[in-house]
Amino acid sequence: MGRVSSLLCGAALIVGAQWIEPPIAQAQSQYEGLDMAPEKAGGPEEMLDITQFCGTKPVRVAFSVGFGGNYWRRINRAEFEEEAAKCANITEVAYTDGEFRPEKQIADIQGLVARKFDVIIITPDAGEAIFRAIQQATASGAIVVVNDVGNTFPGLAGKDYLVAVRIDTHGVGVTSAEWMTKALGGKGNVIVYGGTAGNSYSADLFGGIKQVLEKHPDIKLLEDPVVTNWDPALAQQVTTALLAKYPQIDGVFSETSGPIRAFQAGSRSIPAWAGQDLNETSCLWQELSPSNPSFKIGQLSAHTWTIRTALRKGVAAAQGMNNAEPSIIRVPITEDSTSRDATLAVKCDPDMPPDSIPSSMLDKETMKKLLAK
Repeated sequence: MGRVSSLLCGAALIVGAQWIEPPIAQAQSQYEGLDMAPEKAGGPEEMLDITQFCGTKPVRVAFSVGFGGNYWRRINRAEFEEEAAKCANITEVAYTDGEFRPEKQIADIQGLVARKFDVIIITPDAGEAIFRAIQQATASGAIVVVNDVGNTFPGLAGKDYLVAVRIDTHGVGVTSAEWMTKALGGKGNVIVYGGTAGNSYSADLFGGIKQVLEKHPDIKLLEDPVVTNWDPALAQQVTTALLAKYPQIDGVFSETSGPIRAFQAGSRSIPAWAGQDLNETSCLWQELSPSNPSFKIGQLSAHTWTIRTALRKGVAAAQGMNNAEPSIIRVPITEDSTSRDATLAVKCDPDMPPDSIPSSMLDKETMKKLLAK
């Protein structure tokens, strides 16, 4: 305690673990005159090529997440690194993992600021607990892009951070719930699984689901979002307890395949399934649906690729450029076992790892190598 480190030309100081902040006017200045389309909504078809934003100025970029230990986060990181490799003038790429501890992610962000990274992309898995660190990083002069948060994440684009690149999570919830109500014929008991405790993504997703289900009084929501940390093993574990608690579960909203294993182990009929695309879930559907007629599946893109948009916006800002890509990303349905549309057929690839994500922008060989580690 008591050691003082000077950051970014003396703009801010860390005294032990305490920040001494510069005036907020400086926090506004690095974003002044830049337009990152913070309220523009659109789909992946509107994504642009990063090479038009690379510029010539050397740039150092970093990516901080609240946790990085599951398959989704490994693919997400690889998409970030692959996109960064397209700009020859990105001279350093760093990654930090908060390991489920908000205090570690805060320290990680402070460390990236101390190392004077030009662009810091932050996925704040603990939600508002990380917001202060985001403000502090901006106040210290870094270009900060908030990534993969819910619609209600606090702060102002262009002031507290450059922009928030986010999924229309409320819309994902609405789309998933509309699919579920049709799959169940408007009647049944359902459970929603979430990610880490307090994250804004799961809260907004749940809000969209509730908005739809409130119009269908014969569909009963059995629980508030069940915390799983997006970990299939934990999801399976908590499902075992839920099966003992509820004799009838007709529908599940889940972003991992873990609960399916619990239904199998408990010799329970597998319910209708709304989630995001995953090779294992698709292959389990092909294997198990003939003996489980209630096992219908509707999956949206797992959107690991949105980190590329976040990086492009950060790099554009570092070069003094605008970026007109959507910041609020609408996620398409990719698989629907109830549809006659051949493009929405459930896709199981037995040659790919179970935890591969079909909608990822990584090629198959890259994903195989990544997930084999």
